[in-house]
Amino acid sequence: QWYQRRVRGAGPGQLGINLSAPPGSGTDCHAKEVSPGHMTVVFTPSSSGEHTVNLTYNDNNVPATPVVIKVVPKADVKAVVVSGDGVREGQVGKTAVFTIDASAAGPGELDVKVRGPKNPIEVTPIEIGDGLYEVSYTPSEEGSHIIAVKYADQHVPGSAFRPQIIKASSADDVVAYGKGLEGGIPGTDNEFYVDTSKAGDGDLGITIVGPDGTSSSPDVTKITENHYKVVYPVGKEGDYNINVTWNDIHIHKSPFNINVRTPFNPSSVLATGPGLMHGVVGKLSLFEVDCRAAGNGPLNINVEDDDHNLIPVKVSETQPSCYDVSFIPQTAQPHFVTVNYNDFNIKGSPFKVNVMARPEKDINLGGEGKIRVYYSTTTSSEKIRHNCRFLQSLLERKKVHLREDFEPWIPIDIGMDREERNRIFEKAGVRKTPMLFIDDQYVGDYDDVVELDEIGELDRLLSYCALKYRNLKTVEEARKADEILRRQAAAELEQ
Repeated sequence: QWYQRRVRGAGPGQLGINLSAPPGSGTDCHAKEVSPGHMTVVFTPSSSGEHTVNLTYNDNNVPATPVVIKVVPKADVKAVVVSGDGVREGQVGKTAVFTIDASAAGPGELDVKVRGPKNPIEVTPIEIGDGLYEVSYTPSEEGSHIIAVKYADQHVPGSAFRPQIIKASSADDVVAYGKGLEGGIPGTDNEFYVDTSKAGDGDLGITIVGPDGTSSSPDVTKITENHYKVVYPVGKEGDYNINVTWNDIHIHKSPFNINVRTPFNPSSVLATGPGLMHGVVGKLSLFEVDCRAAGNGPLNINVEDDDHNLIPVKVSETQPSCYDVSFIPQTAQPHFVTVNYNDFNIKGSPFKVNVMARPEKDINLGGEGKIRVYYSTTTSSEKIRHNCRFLQSLLERKKVHLREDFEPWIPIDIGMDREERNRIFEKAGVRKTPMLFIDDQYVGDYDDVVELDEIGELDRLLSYCALKYRNLKTVEEARKADEILRRQAAAELEQ
């Protein structure tokens, strides 16, 4: 490093240099005259960090000093990694892509040049992350190309690269379509079609690779000059690979992977847990999905709020065909959970989840595993009195009042102090009565309960509470019933 100052015109005197470097730097610093009255201060830093140069002339500070010089680490070009098909191979007229990872190399300038057998190709690296770059180019001629990648004026490991560019294959113009490329049922024949009309002359090749890895040839019938029907038998369950080639080159999307499964029954999929009933902003909501009795099929779960914003979902398989599902609501509004099995919504899906604002502290009303209704005996509202009668009638039709886990209706204005009443309101997030709580969680007022009943959700909540109540009778069974809650706490820490 160097720093220049002019002292011409200052008269005879002594130039003093003081360099402050980071601890352990041990930097040598000296001045040399490059012309009469013109001095250059030179130092070679041995470590990175801020270096401060202070100059004096005849023991007087030189104007505009001290000067702070920031020294950065030297680039480690060996840490640069170049990867991707674009540095190995490509096809004429098709974009080739490769990446350059210089995130661990320190500061430096990146320089990339691509040249074909006859002409250079202009490229511009695009930074897609911190020190991570993507480079694309479209070759226009066959043959060996040269890709030179320099960082901090030095070739990176492997540079210069020599990708081989070949003429584009007409296999990309072959089209395969049909149900036989999408899935199947054991013991049946699958069929699909192949159209080669735009591919020119060539040879069609098709092989079927079963779940056990054995290959077989299907029955191929030529319908027209360039149109083929393909039929192959589906044996046992598993993944099948359908290889379709043209002149020994795989066509677009080949090999096709299809999943063969026995018929399924989405109504046998069970989704249970508090995450399908209620939630709190910023807290993990968790539920379970059991697909063991439904046959084989893909499980898809989608969560969105009332404004149709998608919420990230985490799905973990705890045992074969059993899953833990979690999500974290971000806004206090209804959320909707869609549980889809083999492209069919299961019973009750989409589930409406009431999400409340997160209270300053968690409130336990002591109603775990119980059904409670809070109401007002002194209200002057005729609508509220009617809603109380209607809710009572609805619950009695379901014989809730005869259940062990049901507590008699609890008045909030008789025998209850203000503090306890406010805790109930704060837990519910509203002050509107009557209030139905199931398993110490607010379900809703009369209108909410009617809506839940119409979609079958109320019966599911009541069944869940009955199971929770029975399981809580013994310590051992309580531990099993609360296993999902412990996993929720562990998952929250993981977040």
